[in-house]
Amino acid sequence: MGSDPVGFFTLFLTQMIGLSVAAERVTETIKQWVGPWLKGWSADRYSAAIQCMAVFSGMAVTAMSGLNPLRIPQFNAFDWFNRADWLTWFVTGILVSGGSAFWNHLLDILQATKVQKEQLASLATSAATSAATNVAVAAQQAAAGAPAGPR
Repeated sequence: MGSDPVGFFTLFLTQMIGLSVAAERVTETIKQWVGPWLKGWSADRYSAAIQCMAVFSGMAVTAMSGLNPLRIPQFNAFDWFNRADWLTWFVTGILVSGGSAFWNHLLDILQATKVQKEQLASLATSAATSAATNVAVAAQQAAAGAPAGPR
């Protein structure tokens, strides 16, 4: 994960959002092509067929992108006979088939956490600077023989 876990998760979520948007577009296109053939199906079977199309679209988009958002070892982009590649494509296909809104909400939460962390660090820095200034002033007053503060 490295030294910056927030950066790692931001990169992961950004890749997942991009793959989700692409998979959604591919699924919508396929749905327009096969929609007339699925009209007679029950609502449950139709939903299941669309979800399967979304998973396969996610797998195809991930395979064609060459990305490894899950950081699976032994992944080699565009190696069609590598099991690690197929595992990456299958798991990522399932994850991105849920849609980009889910990943976008997670990215918003992560960014809010990062902003809050930065604000806390800024407050800590300003408090440390203020304390150092007070110590320096007290040291100057002690050296000058002045009282060190209110009594």
